[in-house]
Amino acid sequence: MSNTRFFLQYLKRHRISYALGIVCVFLTNWLAVNIPVYIGNSVDLLSGYLEQNQAELVGNIQAVIVFAVGMVFVRTLSRILFFNPGRAIERDLKNDTFAKLTQLQKDFYAKHATGSLISIVNNDINGVRAMAGVGMLQSFNIFFALSLTPYKMWQISPSITLYCIAPVLLTFTIVNKGVAYMRRNMRERMLELQGMSSNTVDFLSGIEVLKSHRIEAWAMREFEKDNSLLRDRSLKISRITTIIFPLLGYIERMLKVIILAVGGFYLIEQQLSLGDLTAMLAYAALLAMPFISLGMIFSAFQTGMVGLESIRRVLDQAIPVQEQQHLPLADRERLFSAGIEVKDLTYRYPDSDEAVLKNISFSIYPGQVIGVLGQVGSGKTTLVNCLNRYLEVEFGHIAIDHHDITQISKNDLRSAVRTITQEPFLFSDTVVENVQFGASENDQTLALEDVLYQSDILEEVEQFPDKELTLVGEKGILLSGGQKQRLSLSRALYTPCKLMILDNVLSAVDNETERFLLKQIFDNMRSQSTLIVSHRASVLEKVDYILVLEGGEIVARGTHHELLQSSDLYRDTWRLQQYDRGEAGSSRTQGAESGMEASEP
Repeated sequence: MSNTRFFLQYLKRHRISYALGIVCVFLTNWLAVNIPVYIGNSVDLLSGYLEQNQAELVGNIQAVIVFAVGMVFVRTLSRILFFNPGRAIERDLKNDTFAKLTQLQKDFYAKHATGSLISIVNNDINGVRAMAGVGMLQSFNIFFALSLTPYKMWQISPSITLYCIAPVLLTFTIVNKGVAYMRRNMRERMLELQGMSSNTVDFLSGIEVLKSHRIEAWAMREFEKDNSLLRDRSLKISRITTIIFPLLGYIERMLKVIILAVGGFYLIEQQLSLGDLTAMLAYAALLAMPFISLGMIFSAFQTGMVGLESIRRVLDQAIPVQEQQHLPLADRERLFSAGIEVKDLTYRYPDSDEAVLKNISFSIYPGQVIGVLGQVGSGKTTLVNCLNRYLEVEFGHIAIDHHDITQISKNDLRSAVRTITQEPFLFSDTVVENVQFGASENDQTLALEDVLYQSDILEEVEQFPDKELTLVGEKGILLSGGQKQRLSLSRALYTPCKLMILDNVLSAVDNETERFLLKQIFDNMRSQSTLIVSHRASVLEKVDYILVLEGGEIVARGTHHELLQSSDLYRDTWRLQQYDRGEAGSSRTQGAESGMEASEP
């Protein structure tokens, strides 16, 4: 689909407003081209017997006043009828773009930086708004002005009208060349602005890294480089607007010179009256106005079309058919009634030939608590991302209730499968809003105090300045790593789900907090089944079944007690971690005793 047809789809939504606006623009121009007629007649009447022509003169003046007042009204109305749809189209485009961004998956975001997407939504769409508002208004304004004004001029003097066409065509040709050059530079400027936005987001997100490595100067140089590139591009565009477009402003002067020269000769030859010459000079201003506006409309349409090309990079992304088809409500509510089955799952990342997961097979049934143990790099998180389809897997390897997960929408799958990661994301909002995020009115929610207690963060929240109304900062920057994980766990426990996947969510808490959280998770189960992924054997002691991953393969499976007998890897891991916990506890005890001794007199 061409950009023009794509743009028309949005214009059609507001066709009534645009249609009424076109009528108002026509009336504005019709009133404007008739005013010089009355002014010219008035000048001729003043040249005659004033006493005899006084009544007609007063009538002409009254007509000019009525037409001028009418112009003010219909011109204002035309702007409302055009500008309001422009704003509405901007809103629709932003909504559609954001909705599409929420449907796109990891492969898209791997190719498009966050900063460039922010620039598209916030900057590029503004150009489309200008095209849909002022651009459309001026297009019809120019069309009617260049239709009605030459017609009225032709009625007075066809020869003078023909003389006026030559400079108009010459100016239009020069401006057209300048606009083509400007469009190329505006497209480059938009891409450079997206790149600058992307780098700025990266620098601000990693500001602590920049400070810790003392490379603020490098970041400033990189920003200055992008900023200078954007400045140079903007100056190139400014040269066009300051050299070429002023020609449009001079066209009125050229037309007046031509009318005075030719019209003056006709006046001497009595082929033209003084009133006709006055009217022609007024028409010269009316004829020049559309060309003065031509610079504005060219700029609006060039910016808008370039913006459309940028926006369509998002909106034209294909969404698989299954993502647009959802299970019936009854089937969706029953999803996970038979559990999840993983069969011979092997996964390779797109840029790698080595398999991260190799022939993984297991099942999760309703009511089970399954554990996955493995060291860093064993494939635990990859397995989790395959189960929730954050990564795309091949057909025939993972099924939920005998539905292959590649054949149902991610929205349906994730209505049953909830994942809490070891790197939680918190919004720049209050504690309560972060906990309640994603909950609907129909969900069976826990009391806020209960869910904060079960996540072992209630006492800390009560010590915050505004308690549960305290802002946590961007990405939870005002909280510690453990607080972020526990607050994310609160969000997961707030509403029930079918299968809850906890991916190393206790990695940033101490042993005592870990034991408390595990007790709350097991005693106050908020899901039909739970999959706990961890590199700590102690976390998995009470689960029903444990899978041991090593090198992307399941090397052992069984209960905690069975694995202590059958798996060297599991047994060694458990013993080593038990030893580390004992050492840590001993160190704390010795430290406390030393502190007591030091405090004695």
